[in-house]
Amino acid sequence: MLGSNVPAHPVRGGLATLFRYAEEWRCECAQTYITLSRRWDVQELSHEEILGFRSAWRESQVKKVIAHVPLLVNLASPVDDIWRKSKDRLSTELSRANKLGVQFLVLHPGYYRNLDKKTGIKRTIEALDRILENVNDSTAKILLETTAGQGTAIGSRFEEIAYILRKTRKKRFLGVCFDTCHVFAAGYDIRGYRGYEKVLKKFDATIGLDKLEAAHLNDSKTRLGSKVDRHASIGEGKLGLQMFHAFVRDPRFQDTPKVLEIPRKDGRKVQQQLEFLRKLQATSSPISEPKDIRAQSTLDEILANSRGDGNFF
Repeated sequence: MLGSNVPAHPVRGGLATLFRYAEEWRCECAQTYITLSRRWDVQELSHEEILGFRSAWRESQVKKVIAHVPLLVNLASPVDDIWRKSKDRLSTELSRANKLGVQFLVLHPGYYRNLDKKTGIKRTIEALDRILENVNDSTAKILLETTAGQGTAIGSRFEEIAYILRKTRKKRFLGVCFDTCHVFAAGYDIRGYRGYEKVLKKFDATIGLDKLEAAHLNDSKTRLGSKVDRHASIGEGKLGLQMFHAFVRDPRFQDTPKVLEIPRKDGRKVQQQLEFLRKLQATSSPISEPKDIRAQSTLDEILANSRGDGNFF
């Protein structure tokens, strides 16, 4: 299931505008913010807004919608006021997601700032427990996103996410969003077919593939283990093509929403990248790693030369 990060403004045009872009880009899934991403205060959803969103969704080809929790939410914050606001905001995001029918909320696990990491992780766990303590019937899940490890970010090691999932009380409301750029920048060499399988085996052994419920497909502008979070368009970074080919062909993730989070210059770029992924998805034979795929003719040549005997996945 392929899609993209899609703009939708909760005030200008309404949240339902995301389906217009999603239809134009032929998205099967879409990710957006369901609240204003740079403000703490959140306006109440009206009954008309909820009905309009659900109606537009029914008429679209989008199967799953992911909401990204604003980055100002920091469940590991050492500042009590920010920690309290973060808990309240995530509770609001979860409530809003349930009203709209949104299946997943993607959350960065937190930044421990001037604390030590162990204490920061404990604060994230405590916050999640408090948020979920009275939640019994949520249809939306909170997905902890793998991070690049930039600054004091929690979640760059699979063990950290596994520990949070293991220690929280209501595990059924939690999962993981796997970000390819972040995983690579964190030091997991996911490049190539072998690298992909090796890293996924590590993820399975540490966290469990059953917890991988969404993915961000991003190339990386920075090198392996850089700890720097800089997304690139697919084929224009350090990751190569084989890993992306493996991911979109992997039958284990056929129904898993896989979302582009590329630097969006315009809709045409997103459309081109999605079309490229669809071509990769339709290519059964292994492909070679090109030096540069930005030219469409080069991409077509790569795929044309890869359609030999045998199947990949």
